[in-house]
Amino acid sequence: MSDAVIVYGFETSNNFKVRVALGYKDIPYEFRTIAPNDRSAVIEASGQPFTPVLLHGTIVVPDSAAILRYLDANFRATPQLFSSDYDELREIEEWESWGRSTLARPLLMLVRQRRAGRDDPAEHKKAAQLLGSACRRLEERLGDNTWLVGARLTAADVTCAPVMYRISESGMLPLPGNLDATLGWMRRVMAYDAGVQPA
Repeated sequence: MSDAVIVYGFETSNNFKVRVALGYKDIPYEFRTIAPNDRSAVIEASGQPFTPVLLHGTIVVPDSAAILRYLDANFRATPQLFSSDYDELREIEEWESWGRSTLARPLLMLVRQRRAGRDDPAEHKKAAQLLGSACRRLEERLGDNTWLVGARLTAADVTCAPVMYRISESGMLPLPGNLDATLGWMRRVMAYDAGVQPA
């Protein structure tokens, strides 16, 4: 397909995820930054307010997970994010789900608290505990592995690493110590997004 790829979004883990995927696949694209409090361009393009939204010619794809699958299905000559092996694909999907729920939950708890104008120390403590548990799982998995699933970057990495990056950059939750494998992996993945500079 020769049509230009345009992505609407702003600096969130789901938008980082799509930019990482496009960078990994070496697909040229234009990122149109929107203001979080003005979703009119996204609503006009897709009929709903969530980002990211990908435009590819006349095709409109909302939702970061759907965008990853669209890119794999329609840019077949690029490195694939998923797998034709049934068991490997299941494992990739399990990590995707875990990244969007368990790993993202601590940050989402505090974001929702902030948006509501609250500051609940008990909720902050719970978020820190949940993050610690999630980070231990990542560190155990990545201790002897370069990627989360198999011998190459997959949608598992593209989903989880941007969440870790967003947590580390937000300053809302301190990262636990002893995350050498996890932070090295995060930097490898985020290097595919030309718009960020992981520490």
